[in-house]
Amino acid sequence: MRFPYSGNGTWTPDYHCGFIDAVKRFFIGYMEFRGRSSRREFWLAMLFFIPVSVLIFLIPAAGTVSGILWMLATMVPIMAISFRRLHDTNRTGWWFLLGHVGTILALAILVVIAFGLVIIEIGMIMVIPHEPPKLDFHDPNSFPGMLLTLFYVSLGMAGISLIIQAFLYSLPSKPEGVRFD
Repeated sequence: MRFPYSGNGTWTPDYHCGFIDAVKRFFIGYMEFRGRSSRREFWLAMLFFIPVSVLIFLIPAAGTVSGILWMLATMVPIMAISFRRLHDTNRTGWWFLLGHVGTILALAILVVIAFGLVIIEIGMIMVIPHEPPKLDFHDPNSFPGMLLTLFYVSLGMAGISLIIQAFLYSLPSKPEGVRFD
């Protein structure tokens, strides 16, 4: 593995790193938001991160707790390598927000949906002695239908966000990106 720092102490991209080196650089540079990371380094690190994340969440019983711990442990390194990747394309770290606005809004919508489902559940508990209400998720004018519509909107926003991220992180390196070194 090449030493990841330049003479002035900023992270330098490795355009020829292998899988193991990319994963090492991912963890070594976990708090390094300055400098640049190559497209190869970024995507090889993601090739490690994404399958490991999926596997951790698939572990029965402990999957949720271990998955949350894994996400918390890797949140900062993901942000750092994303910032460095954007720097390599001559973009500031603020572009990171563009790719994640949809995800953040989708999560906010999911919180609203969860709150709405709690309201429906409370309503059903209150009418248990009587005939339970018919919940029509197919009618967009009903409360459950609006929640389902919001869910589809949040999925669409998250999908658009992923497309924007994939586009931004797949852009080629630009020589002007050395301004971040």
